[in-house]
Amino acid sequence: MDNQPENKSIQLDTDYENHAINMKFSNNLTDDRERGYILSAAFFSYCASQGLDKQEVIEMVNSNYDQFTGARDTSLFKRL
Repeated sequence: MDNQPENKSIQLDTDYENHAINMKFSNNLTDDRERGYILSAAFFSYCASQGLDKQEVIEMVNSNYDQFTGARDTSLFKRL
């Protein structure tokens, strides 16, 4: 009996015309907390692989977070 969890996926696509990043989740990835965990883990993993330290990530979030809750400006991703 196989007790391994099912693989899940998230596909990200840029939409420069609408200044958006589109996300497509696999059909078995419906829990918003799990989606958030996977996206957060991917973000922090990427930051670490780019050599950013914890303070740089904190400053990046502090200076850019409001853009994503308002006008959906993707300048954060253009900078990385």
